[in-house]
Amino acid sequence: MVSRYALNQIAVEFERVYYADKNPSCCGYVMRTTQGLPCVCELSKYVLGSIPLDSIHMFWRRLSFSDQGLSEPEVTIKEEMKTISKRFEELDVCGKFTLKIKLWEIAYPNQNSTCDPPSKVNTKGAPKKPMNRNQRSTKCDPSY
Repeated sequence: MVSRYALNQIAVEFERVYYADKNPSCCGYVMRTTQGLPCVCELSKYVLGSIPLDSIHMFWRRLSFSDQGLSEPEVTIKEEMKTISKRFEELDVCGKFTLKIKLWEIAYPNQNSTCDPPSKVNTKGAPKKPMNRNQRSTKCDPSY
């Protein structure tokens, strides 16, 4: 059995066989050296027959098409909820409150208890004083 990806790659290379017959130097053995799949010059030998399985690297032949494992596994949180319930009973009042808040945040992610941050406060430098310049003065303001 060969993976679908490998079969698609072989099909793409097989389309190049017609052009490789006219120019044998265009092969370059790229598919053979990089992916372990038959290259154009190898596929030209198998135009009328089938491609032997030995010409495909073992990596592409390990895939199994059996139906085992295709059904979705059952995922439950029963054990985790029992553990959380036991731990909740063991905690003091402050710990219970903290755990309850964390569970509430998980259960209701859209309704968080956080507030929006306050408006941006400028923390750099001293507060600016309004500029009192004479309108007719030709002297430059040194702050610019």
